Amino acid sequence: MGSGISKKQSETPPCPTKRKNKKDAHHLKSLTEHTEGINAMCMSPDGSTVVTVSEDTTGRLWDTKTEECVGLLQGHKSYITSVWVTERYIFTSSADKTVRKWNLESGACIKTFLGHISNVNRVICSGDLVFSSSYDKTVKCWHADTGECLRTFRGHRLSVTPLLLVSDSSRGAACDLENNDDILISGSADSTAKSWGMNSNECLVTYKGHAGAVTCLAVDGKGKTLFTGSADSTIRSWDLLTGAPIKTFTGHQGAIIQIQVVNKLMYSCSADHTAKCWVVEFGDCTRTYKGHKHTIHSLFFQEGLLFTCSGDSTVKVFESKSGTCKRTFTGHCGPVNCFTVTQGKLYTGSHDASMRIWNCTKLRDDEDDIYNNIQENGRAKK
Repeated sequence: MGSGISKKQSETPPCPTKRKNKKDAHHLKSLTEHTEGINAMCMSPDGSTVVTVSEDTTGRLWDTKTEECVGLLQGHKSYITSVWVTERYIFTSSADKTVRKWNLESGACIKTFLGHISNVNRVICSGDLVFSSSYDKTVKCWHADTGECLRTFRGHRLSVTPLLLVSDSSRGAACDLENNDDILISGSADSTAKSWGMNSNECLVTYKGHAGAVTCLAVDGKGKTLFTGSADSTIRSWDLLTGAPIKTFTGHQGAIIQIQVVNKLMYSCSADHTAKCWVVEFGDCTRTYKGHKHTIHSLFFQEGLLFTCSGDSTVKVFESKSGTCKRTFTGHCGPVNCFTVTQGKLYTGSHDASMRIWNCTKLRDDEDDIYNNIQENGRAKK
């Protein structure tokens, strides 16, 4: 989530005006080893380690059992923009024009990927392949072990950020350069998305129609429909293979920051301070989630609950069907840029340079408990 902000802007902001707020009962711990804002975080596949990356040019490894810092990623020369974690390795992208590969257990830097000529905005990985997008208008494909640049995808006219792989990886197979069915999607500030075949450097389809930067990407479960979110406040759906436009989802009043497709529904969050739920087939908005007072930076749907984090320094959890806010996690002194959820705990990373850990159990029971108490009190009065 690095944005190329200045050093002055990246300084940890002061806490909001001091208020006599009660301590959040769900707050478990604050970890403050980072010295500048946390831009992104990722959970290891086994759930044992959280990795955070920061404006302070470092990454940190946190043990989810001991809740302590167990590793330091040092080597980048500028702020780190994104992170991807596999079973054994960590991959990070940075404004220093590089991608780095690290050992998940020791935190040692194993390889530096050199070739981009400007900020690297995003890194993703599949099997032995690593993909990176850059402000230099290109996407590169690297061999994860050797660091060799295998492909450079050129065609965008401006900076490239979001990346999406559509491949057999969803069924357990890693992306393959020789597999014509594996497709890479990129989104750019030039208002387009592009698809690329793995067995060549050629652009397969350009998805044109947005009037602003393409900020996020998603695909349906069948891998046939592409969804693009844009700074023009709309989401569009496309036939992934032909590029034919299908629908335009309108209703947000600010840039689309992230989208997640879950079966027949799509969830989106925006700079307009709201999140929305859409029916993919018809393009109808069925629910608007309100309550945040600033841009919603990220969302995550899980088992009927929608988690959102915002520039208003909070994380909220909504019941997805009713839109009811089940819980608000309050305590950070700056925008919450990222979060991850596992085993009943919520981990949040903020511009205030801290990672906080919260208890996020019994989210579905809060309202039930209140209702039961009301019922019992009513019976007692009778």
